[in-house]
Amino acid sequence: MHMENPEVEFRARNAVPVHITVLKARNLKGSKGDNPVTYVRVEYNNFQLGDSGKLQMTENEIEYNFTTSFDCTLDGIQGLDNLVHKPVILTVIELLPKEKKKKDEKIIVLGQATVDLLPLAQGECTFTKTLTLYPLGNPLEQNITEETKCLVDIAVSVPEPLLSEAQLEESNLLRITTECAYSVPESWALAAPQFNYVVSLFLPTSISKELRVLFTNGILKADKEPSIRPKRWPVSNIITIGAQNIPDSFIERCPYEDEDGELNHKEDWAFRREAENEKKHVMWNIERRCFMEPEALRRLQKHIAEFMYIPVEIKRLPLAPPAKAGGRSSKLEKTEEEGPISFHGVAYVNMAPLLYPGVKRIRGAYAIHPFNEHEIIEKTKRKNREATGVAGGLKGPPSHSKNAPNKVKDDKGPKEVYKKNSLNLKSILQDHLFDSEVANVLNVEGEQYIEARSYIVLEFTLEKPLVQKRLREELAKRIAEMIPPQPRFPRRTSGADKAVADYHNQIINVAKIIMDEYQEMFGQKLAEGKLSQELQDQEERKHKLIFELNASGKYFAFKEQLKHAVVKIVREKYLQTVAFENREQLQTFLNELYIYLVDQMHCCLHKMLHVDPPDPIPESVLGSAQLKHFAKEAEMNKDFELANKYYQERLARDRSIAEHWFDYGTFHLLLNDHAKAEECFREAVAVNQEHVYSLILCGILACMNEHYEDADNFFESARSFEPSSVLAWTIQGLFYESQDRTILSEMAFAEARKLQTAAETLKKSLDEVIIDRAKVTEVPEAEPENDKKDQPAATDETEPAVQETPSSQSVTSPGGTTTDMVPKVASNFISKKRISSIKDPAKVTDVLETIVTTTQQDEPAPVVPLPVNEPPPRETIPVCTKSIYMEAAKFLLEVNALQFATRAMAHEMLSNENGLNCEYHVVLAQLYILQEEFGKAEESLAEAGRIDHQNPDLWALLGHLSYMKENYTKAKEYYERALCYVNDALDMHTICLRLGSIYLQEEKLQSNKLAKSTYLFASQRAPSCLSWLGVGIACYRLNELTNAEDALCEANILCNTNAEVWGYLSLVCLKTGRKLEAEQTYKYAVKLNLQNKQLLDEIHQLQKTLGFGNPSL
Repeated sequence: MHMENPEVEFRARNAVPVHITVLKARNLKGSKGDNPVTYVRVEYNNFQLGDSGKLQMTENEIEYNFTTSFDCTLDGIQGLDNLVHKPVILTVIELLPKEKKKKDEKIIVLGQATVDLLPLAQGECTFTKTLTLYPLGNPLEQNITEETKCLVDIAVSVPEPLLSEAQLEESNLLRITTECAYSVPESWALAAPQFNYVVSLFLPTSISKELRVLFTNGILKADKEPSIRPKRWPVSNIITIGAQNIPDSFIERCPYEDEDGELNHKEDWAFRREAENEKKHVMWNIERRCFMEPEALRRLQKHIAEFMYIPVEIKRLPLAPPAKAGGRSSKLEKTEEEGPISFHGVAYVNMAPLLYPGVKRIRGAYAIHPFNEHEIIEKTKRKNREATGVAGGLKGPPSHSKNAPNKVKDDKGPKEVYKKNSLNLKSILQDHLFDSEVANVLNVEGEQYIEARSYIVLEFTLEKPLVQKRLREELAKRIAEMIPPQPRFPRRTSGADKAVADYHNQIINVAKIIMDEYQEMFGQKLAEGKLSQELQDQEERKHKLIFELNASGKYFAFKEQLKHAVVKIVREKYLQTVAFENREQLQTFLNELYIYLVDQMHCCLHKMLHVDPPDPIPESVLGSAQLKHFAKEAEMNKDFELANKYYQERLARDRSIAEHWFDYGTFHLLLNDHAKAEECFREAVAVNQEHVYSLILCGILACMNEHYEDADNFFESARSFEPSSVLAWTIQGLFYESQDRTILSEMAFAEARKLQTAAETLKKSLDEVIIDRAKVTEVPEAEPENDKKDQPAATDETEPAVQETPSSQSVTSPGGTTTDMVPKVASNFISKKRISSIKDPAKVTDVLETIVTTTQQDEPAPVVPLPVNEPPPRETIPVCTKSIYMEAAKFLLEVNALQFATRAMAHEMLSNENGLNCEYHVVLAQLYILQEEFGKAEESLAEAGRIDHQNPDLWALLGHLSYMKENYTKAKEYYERALCYVNDALDMHTICLRLGSIYLQEEKLQSNKLAKSTYLFASQRAPSCLSWLGVGIACYRLNELTNAEDALCEANILCNTNAEVWGYLSLVCLKTGRKLEAEQTYKYAVKLNLQNKQLLDEIHQLQKTLGFGNPSL
């Protein structure tokens, strides 16, 4: 394997010396003058590497040129891991003159600087830097400018790269940042005694044991943290405040909603702002870098995949007193270093996002819980842990004992400072060790974390993602390999149209030359008015012109000029490229060609002479959207053959539009023809490689066929091509869940929710802007006093009488006459009586109880139109919060992908914490209807009605169920009720067509009027052959023959193959006494195989009565 070689090299290579050279220092300020005598002490990993010579500054500069080194071992974590997280510490020390009666020279620390050795672990062999030397004390209180800043120049080098290119490729760098713990328990006081706050966690390494990472020296503070904060080194022997900060490394804050932790919901934002701005907190701001070898990376991925969580422990320890100068630890010091642990807590960090493709960073706020080892064992399935690494860089075995320097003579002062506030690592490690069997002890102090709602902010950042994200180009290439894109057919520049155009251009050129010749011969006489217009004179001038052209050779030149254009027409237009078999074929072809060339010449000359061209042939009135509408209408009527015809007609018009193939594929999904559906979706992808919906459906069908790798490619491509698609993320999550890839499914669902929230927020903001603008531009109209006096108060008991107006009663029909308009629920009409019945809870209960069992006794009231200028008040309908699963389920039902729709509905049921809403039951009923489980659909609709009886989709689906059961009385009642609401139902066209057909079946005068209005409503919303046919039938039954003929003609224009349209046109012609037209329309009805026996009998009876209309009689 490619990964094995670097692992062997990690352990087999010898130590590499790291050379640190202090070149010079500038702007040093001594305690007693501007030219101090100083030397530099170099330390690394708690060991002194050496001191430079003692030099005096001249001309504001000191040339140290001091070089020291240490060996970097490559034996796992002790070498490279120390290198990436421990700096080289440079301490500039001033040497003061000896005082009287004292043997030793007095020294003072002028400042410290830190050297980051990370570039060596990133493949560099040498680098130089200019470091800032930070003096003792608070840098905020010191007046330091760029001109007076103390600087140190250093150079770092190694004889060979520490890591080869293969090792760099296979290894990784993990940065763990512990920021702050907020909303800490109230019992933590800022006053003395002070404590040391410690955070610890375990990481897997390349060996059998685990690496414990410690963050010590947390500081309890009350001041608010600045927005930009530097990260600090995880070591404690840096005595200057400024040098504790990692150069050019800062904490990157992000909005709460973009975090990966636990307290990132909107309801937590106010609490977090208060906790982070006003309450006490413990500050670390420490970054710990961990070098991860390939084996460590594999173990980390395995741990995250199996357990997801990494426990992070938080505890409070007493501070050790300052060590006595030059002495051993006293008994008292030893006792207090081993003091008791208090406030032992734990936060569980969900590391699963690091397994998401392309994710390198997680950051968030994690709630602190009381430490409970049983709970940790349950989450991590681990009992024993043993620390193997150096904790926090406080103490540990040297990785460079070869070059460890001897003790420095004059180090008493600095060492006392170093030991101050230090922590005994041994006691911490002993406190952290786990026993195999631990009793479940109640953590009383830890409970205060829960009472205070304490949380800690942590960040984990990788240099490279654990799971590489496939690039968009790679996905596009993969899809192109699976479904090769169709080549775009280029327009042929030498095609038939081009040949004809060239012929026209040559004709125009020749005509211009002839006109110039004519002007030269007869132009002068024409200008003088002496040119005779007699027919004989005109013929004579023509002969003279032809003679001149022949005599000058121009006529022959004209033929040669036109010859090439004619040859191109023969080849491109007539595709004639071979010799003719006999003379008759040649003569026939020449006659046809001559006629065509003369016609084209006349067309060209007409255009040249500005003769009005003939009227163009009108294009078809049916567009792609209308054909799709007709196809959906045919699907609703179970006329799949007609629907297939419309879909194929769309493809015949333009096969290069992906939407045409996509819609045809969803039609085949409805027929359960998965092979044909997949073929259509693949054609759509071949036409447009980035058609997201087709990619999704290809993935769904691949999943159904158990081609899971292909399905993954399709889903990921759809998401990659449209990263903001909530639908693509959600369906990919459903796919991952079906594969038991829990972490990836949670990632996809989380991203979908984030995008959905962003979209809703944006929409809400835009709506508010529109409303605000409408309020600004709104001008109130003055209302007469009389109107105010006479205006009655609206109550539930008394309903105002509604007057009909001419505008609400009629519209202009296609033939120019007036017809009754349907009650348009969304704008102008509503049934007040039905709305009042809807508001009656008892009535609603009765209706719901009889949905499945008995029939409701109340007859529906006739629809009463409202005036156009007084729209009815909108009904208050509960607004359901959008769910990613619900939106996905709606799409999947629309495209007939029922398997994935079932999964989406299952997720919606599990994710709805506040109970299932009406929309869920309505969509579930749609799913059951498509699966032909009508009993379950009725149960779902009954439950939906109990939640929200004012949902029009509820009553529409009840109407569909009753209609399919041929219970037309109940269907009529439900359809009428669905039309009563202000909000439109899901499929108003189907409702109107079915309700109109029920009205026509009743064969009553009032029913025919209602049928006419209902069909007209459907025709106004989305005209189709069936909607205009319904209008025509209703008008015929009402004996409105002119309106009936106009409506039937509209239906015939939209579809001239509907036999019933021709049948009713024959009836109209018979009644209006038009014998020839009656016979012709009857012939077409019979030719198209009219199946309506009742209509045929009616036509035959009328033909027999009138004595005409049937040629066979």
